[in-house]
Amino acid sequence: MDDDLTRLATDIRERELLGSRKAGINAAITGLTQNLDGLRRRHAIEQRDVDRLENYSLTRLLAAVRGSREQALDREKAEAEAARYRVAQAQDRLDALRAQLAQVEARLVATATAPGTYAMLLAQKEKQLVASGAGGRLAELAEQRGRLTAELKELTEAESAARAAAQALTDANEMLESADNWSTADTFLGGGGLSSLVKHSRLDDAAARAAEADRRLAVLRAELRDVNLALPSLARGLELDGFTRFADVWLDNIFTDLSVRGQIKDGLGQLGAAAQQVGKIRSALAARITENRTELALLNQERTALLHP
Repeated sequence: MDDDLTRLATDIRERELLGSRKAGINAAITGLTQNLDGLRRRHAIEQRDVDRLENYSLTRLLAAVRGSREQALDREKAEAEAARYRVAQAQDRLDALRAQLAQVEARLVATATAPGTYAMLLAQKEKQLVASGAGGRLAELAEQRGRLTAELKELTEAESAARAAAQALTDANEMLESADNWSTADTFLGGGGLSSLVKHSRLDDAAARAAEADRRLAVLRAELRDVNLALPSLARGLELDGFTRFADVWLDNIFTDLSVRGQIKDGLGQLGAAAQQVGKIRSALAARITENRTELALLNQERTALLHP
């Protein structure tokens, strides 16, 4: 019965965290849905500009008269493609949030009976140990062990998310450094068409990996909210929003801005800052996990001593 009480206490603690996480995810979904609507409207506007230059229109006629139609068309196509890319990125983030919400709701359903069952078993335990002075303390230990076990689970999940985010940032950084090397050759050594082609291929790969890093960082932010009580100073001190959207920042004008090398340098700087923040998070989580495991071991020792004096 004592093991059942501990398991149920763990489920109850998990439900508390899940409720907070669900509220946070719902708020994020609402905000991102509104942002996505705006991005789609912007893409539609950019695409209309392309259509005006491609089809018969006053815009096309004026551009043709000025001799600038092809240049204007290339620019508008690039802007439309950039807008489409941002829509796709936002949709990916929204899909990831909805998947997280589905997982949270499934766990809430799975643990729905935990509070009632815990109260019932606790009453039975008290009756069994009413003649023993250790009964009350055993019940306290069961609750404390359950909460610590749940907290350890959340800390471990947060550490796993931080590790995945760190790897994603490393991957994006490696690809962007490769693009930087090819950009240097293209800019200062006259690399020609081949180096330009490779550079843009590396940028495409870096963009994909940066988007993956964004998703990993979003998961990490959600996991950190779950352990907010365990890491109050860290959770309050973090400004994760400042770097989780770095891909949008340095890719914003990549299709139209001629200073591609400067964009790459900015991206490398932001990747480095993000990696440094994640490194600090991992160190703090590792320390808290060690502390949690030590405390749990002491409670287990006390429980064993009470059950087997």
